[in-house]
Amino acid sequence: MLSKLALRNAKRSFKDYFIYLITMIFITSLMFAFNSMIFSEDIQKISSEAGIMGMMIGLATFFIVLIIIWLIHYMIRFMAEKRSREFATYLLLGFHKKQVASLFFKETVILGTVSFLIGLIPGVFLQQVITTLIYAIVDTEYSLHLEFKAGTLLMTAAIFAGSYFLALIRNKKRFRKMNIRDMMYLDQQNEELNNGNKSGRQWMFFAAVLYMLFFSWMMVSGRFTDGNIYFMIIGLIVSVYFLYMGLSAFLIGYIRSGKNGVLKGANIFVLRQLASKVRTMQFTLGTLTVLFMVALLGSSHALMLNQFQTTQADVNWPFDIAVYNPDPGYDFSAENELIKKDSKISSELVYQIFEDHKSDFRKFMEKYYSDVLENSVANDSAYFKYDTYMKLSDYNTLREMAGYKKVSLEKNQYLIQIKSRLKDAGRRFSHTSLTISGNEYKCAGVYTEGFEQNGHNGADYLLVVPDQAADGMKPYYSLLAAQVKGSVQPDLTDKLLDLHDSGKSILDEDYYETDIDRGYGTDIMYVSNQHVYVREIETKSMKSLLSTIIFPLFYVGLVFLCVALTVLAVQQLSDSAKYKHRYSLLSKLGLREKEISCVILKQLFLYYLFPFITAIVISGGIVLYDSREFFKLATSQAPSWSYFGISILLFGGIYLIYFIATYVEFRRNIGVWEKNLR
Repeated sequence: MLSKLALRNAKRSFKDYFIYLITMIFITSLMFAFNSMIFSEDIQKISSEAGIMGMMIGLATFFIVLIIIWLIHYMIRFMAEKRSREFATYLLLGFHKKQVASLFFKETVILGTVSFLIGLIPGVFLQQVITTLIYAIVDTEYSLHLEFKAGTLLMTAAIFAGSYFLALIRNKKRFRKMNIRDMMYLDQQNEELNNGNKSGRQWMFFAAVLYMLFFSWMMVSGRFTDGNIYFMIIGLIVSVYFLYMGLSAFLIGYIRSGKNGVLKGANIFVLRQLASKVRTMQFTLGTLTVLFMVALLGSSHALMLNQFQTTQADVNWPFDIAVYNPDPGYDFSAENELIKKDSKISSELVYQIFEDHKSDFRKFMEKYYSDVLENSVANDSAYFKYDTYMKLSDYNTLREMAGYKKVSLEKNQYLIQIKSRLKDAGRRFSHTSLTISGNEYKCAGVYTEGFEQNGHNGADYLLVVPDQAADGMKPYYSLLAAQVKGSVQPDLTDKLLDLHDSGKSILDEDYYETDIDRGYGTDIMYVSNQHVYVREIETKSMKSLLSTIIFPLFYVGLVFLCVALTVLAVQQLSDSAKYKHRYSLLSKLGLREKEISCVILKQLFLYYLFPFITAIVISGGIVLYDSREFFKLATSQAPSWSYFGISILLFGGIYLIYFIATYVEFRRNIGVWEKNLR
């Protein structure tokens, strides 16, 4: 009999907690799809970093499991409170506590099992979507085909079942301690709102706001250190909870002020509802705000890395093949022959970089980083010992190969070729005259196109001078740049490296030379000190590596967002039953159906607005700061605000869907009551 009753109650719960079940189905789909990346042979074929992706997904899963346990625990406790009178009735009819607990847990297991089984279906298709995206990122064709691994199913089932088990264990003891009286009145506890003088708690609200402003000042002024950063972040999280602990008192004080906005229409009703809800859910609202923050931060940083990876091929590797040799007299004939065997060369150039035994620009850049950018990445390995120069004729040939327009110089002029993120530094130095072989040269311009400036054509910067000026300088090192038609063999980089290093493998410990004078620039994202760059191979490797971070960040963000929205929605929909009496009073006081609908909209809007807006303000400041710092050390093309703006649009769309669904269902519940009343 208990099994039949559990099945009947589970069917009823499908309707009452539909949004929760939809969220669990979606989470199951995400878990299955991302877990499949760990076992996917397709991913292992194209990605040398498949192991890293598995590790990152595993790390993301750890945090997701924690939040799923919290959601399930919250929902089980919430459902138990809402059905407390029903359970009390069972006890009055002669059921034992153990039987009632067993009945409820059976219902919960049925709901979880159904959600898991349904979630596997879209999970299989989502797996194909993610695999297709990864293949597209690394510019490889992918033919859709189902790939169902037992390991993926077992891992997902274990995570899902383990989350439910841990959540049920936490609620089991609490459930058995309840008596009939507690159960009869449990569902009314959230109705209470202490009308006493709580103005003293308003200090928490203002203290939280002040700390958030202090956190922003510390961040913008660059005062975070390894010693205080973790304490500052903990303080920020605590301030979020303080914000809601003081918000209810703040709202009550505002209501008692009797200002025009309070007494207008049904505003006092809406504000009292909100103050009551904030007071009884202050910890939950604080947790939801933190979840929204994590979701927005994860999504924004994922978009930032994605934008970086889509532009770096043109920025860092404008030439299909580039080979460096410390010997300025090297002729690259062997490399040339090897490339011709592998691909068809459309254009090529063997050239030299020069030095004049001066380091004026280097010293300027080190000071620029220290004074303007306030960091010390311009260390001994960042730049060559001396400033790097290039002949104008070689520069124009390379510009033509890369698809840029040629430039011209007067007899006593030079130009600066520098990374776009350091354009300001180039402009500042452009006011400086150079003295070469006793002649003075003035700057004719600053160019910021991608020019392979991580150890090949200089490090961060390059000074271009007329050919006759370079003839009086000392050759520094030599380079080969080539453009090819079609694709290259995946082992071309290794072949060129082995040729250059007399058969040494890049895996050998003594492969990399440490005693040569060479700089690698100040980029911090995907920097290599190899002598050889093959654009196609480097691009695939870079995109594959960054994808191991991008996809897990989106994964975490989506799950956290949906969990938070589910809690918001279920709270309001489940409370709609007890709101009937309140809206009945509004109807008797003369409010029409349209006006009641407006009150409902305001109530839900404010309830949804507070945690999301708070998360936007806090995470928005962090994202803008991080993207600004990222731009200083890694060339990126999009404005910093765009990452966060796109995140708000993406997650705001999901947010709006949940809000509309909640409003429609809430309005339907109240609407049914209104018709019955009439």
